[in-house]
Amino acid sequence: MLPLLMAAFLSLPLYPLNPTKIDTVKATNLHITAGINGPSQIMPAGPEFTAKYEMLFYHPLIARTSLDYRFGKVNSEKFPNGYIHRGNISAEILYYHGTNQMMGFIGGGMVFSMSHFKPDEEVMRQLNDEFGYTDINIRKAFGYRLTFGLRYHSAYSLEIGITEIKPRFEYITNYEPGHYAVKTEKFRFNDFKISIGYLIDLKI
Repeated sequence: MLPLLMAAFLSLPLYPLNPTKIDTVKATNLHITAGINGPSQIMPAGPEFTAKYEMLFYHPLIARTSLDYRFGKVNSEKFPNGYIHRGNISAEILYYHGTNQMMGFIGGGMVFSMSHFKPDEEVMRQLNDEFGYTDINIRKAFGYRLTFGLRYHSAYSLEIGITEIKPRFEYITNYEPGHYAVKTEKFRFNDFKISIGYLIDLKI
């Protein structure tokens, strides 16, 4: 899939003959996508939903911010079992070219990941009995993302996103009020996502 998208992107014209009339990029867009993430170190493959705000920065560059949401169950024997609600905020720059029939783009940027982890009660009870842990969290972390995609008639999109984030599990032991110990363990959210989307022209 990735080689196909890259080949399609490279085959598009570098600039439209009349950029102001047949360029596919609107000044501002709300871009809604739904996709499937591949498995990561701790989560199985699963759906992810994203809302993106895009603004034409300067031809041929688009500035984009987005908010991703993913929910899943930990599937690794190395880490405690439980459920993860994950939200990513990203800021990217996309380079594009094409016509009003078909447009390709590539880009990348920074990602800030925030996760809420709810461990299984039985696992939490065992960890408390064996190690004295009273709580388990996932720390916020920065990462990066690479994006490749195609758009059709300014409204429909197909994207591939590669995201790399390395947050940490945080194991907390409370001894008494105001006194606690923290142990951390790094893991990887290395996602490979394929998504389809729809763009809404905001006409601002």
